[in-house]
Amino acid sequence: MPYVSPAEREIFVSRFNRVLAVLIWAAAAALSIGLLVSVHDARVLYIVPCGLFALLGWAMLWRPKLTVGDEGIEVVNVSRTVRIPWQALIHVDTKYALTLYTPGHRFPVWSAPAPGTASTLRATRRETKGAVGRPRVEDSVRRPGDLLSTESGTAAEIVRRRWLGQQESGAIETGLADETPVAIRWHVLTLVALVLLAAGTVAALLLS
Repeated sequence: MPYVSPAEREIFVSRFNRVLAVLIWAAAAALSIGLLVSVHDARVLYIVPCGLFALLGWAMLWRPKLTVGDEGIEVVNVSRTVRIPWQALIHVDTKYALTLYTPGHRFPVWSAPAPGTASTLRATRRETKGAVGRPRVEDSVRRPGDLLSTESGTAAEIVRRRWLGQQESGAIETGLADETPVAIRWHVLTLVALVLLAAGTVAALLLS
């Protein structure tokens, strides 16, 4: 689900993942309320696992996103945020998920997973019927994840279109990929919170 901000940055998030996140939050909230009104004090400890699942829903399903702008690409995944300048990008693939390659590294995009078999069949039928266009990739190397009506295909098309535009405009200097740094920021607070809640969940299960 891409949209364009006023600064001409294209932002992609997974609509399916966000629906799952909302469902997880609703279930966790309902269970927590039920535990709080329960007469069994030991059951209140199960609020800790509810908190763990709620945080996992946010970190794994809601938070991840892909931002594409003139300065490069920003990938927000579960454990880290990666900023890739256009000059560092060397390849775009969609085998298991949209994956961005730089010299010696690859960065999967959590918000753009490749489709399953059923999704691939639906996407292929839509393309065959002309409901969507064809991806900006040669047929000899095209994967199911490149189909434009899939999340990975939509996100990959955004990246490839902007990458090609930067190349055609001369904004990217060739031969500098190895020298161009990629910025990585780890989500330390999120990771610590997940570890603490996981430990609390184990303790709650042992004590209940």
